[in-house]
Amino acid sequence: MHIRSRLVVLTLMLLAGALLAASFLLTPSKPIKLGTNLWPGYEPLYVAREQGILSSDDVALVELLSASEVMRAFRNGAIDAAALTLDEVINLRVLGLRPVIVQVTNISMGADVILAQPGITSFEELKGKRVGVEATALGAYMLSRALELNAMSLDDIDVVHLEVNEHAQAFRAGQVDAVVTFDPVPQQIGEDQSVQLFDSTQIPGEIVDVLVVRERTLAERKDTIRQLISAWHEVLAFIDDNPDASARMMSERLKVTPMEVKHSLQGLMLPDQKASLELFDGNPSPLQQQVERLAETMLRDDLIDDIPDLKGVVYGGYPDA
Repeated sequence: MHIRSRLVVLTLMLLAGALLAASFLLTPSKPIKLGTNLWPGYEPLYVAREQGILSSDDVALVELLSASEVMRAFRNGAIDAAALTLDEVINLRVLGLRPVIVQVTNISMGADVILAQPGITSFEELKGKRVGVEATALGAYMLSRALELNAMSLDDIDVVHLEVNEHAQAFRAGQVDAVVTFDPVPQQIGEDQSVQLFDSTQIPGEIVDVLVVRERTLAERKDTIRQLISAWHEVLAFIDDNPDASARMMSERLKVTPMEVKHSLQGLMLPDQKASLELFDGNPSPLQQQVERLAETMLRDDLIDDIPDLKGVVYGGYPDA
């Protein structure tokens, strides 16, 4: 009788354990939280959400005011993934974090700019002037390269730290003489209200926007990351097939006209599936080589003190997460 009771208890315990395990399997995973700031090159994510191509049950888009806020959220563990530029990815690696690039969203070909107040007609005229820049993000790199190419240094200007959501207002109010910025800020300022002194066509291939995920997230949520990559290419095809409708959707969030959206997109190269595969292919891949070259440039320009560990910064299993 005693043995039978023990068998019953053991059976009940095993059954309870099986039910508990089943409940975990049936419980839906929390969505991956992906942080972005306002930038035309990230807008396909929001078109994908609106069109049902990217499910919020799988990937929850977190809209933040600036790239600096996106980086803070990633550092603090508030988001699992982020839309960033390569230099921002390197800066996170410097801090000991392990972001892994799983998709290139765009390569800037004129959409990142340095604008000056009317009356300033050359870069050299910025000497002694106030230059607004998001110093903790891409702006620092853009400004450093522009100064270098014009035989100037940070000592020649008065740097004013402004996050991107402050750029248009500060410029219009005359609080800065120039600003290092990107679309849609030039459209918000008014293209006839500023003078463009520099843009990303002068540093081709150096400003690359990417989607990154935490190394641990990639290991634990490969199916979801695969869905994200697939959704990205699906929405690019949708945008190609429906340019007017897509521009209208983007314009609502960017607070510019559909025509201005189309103009902004002309300043970007959004790699299609074939081009993406080429960027990730090989060991080292072209993208890995670009990250390493960029880190060397950042070290030379004193934007970082040391080159961080960049092993595994580009996902080696692309696109099959």
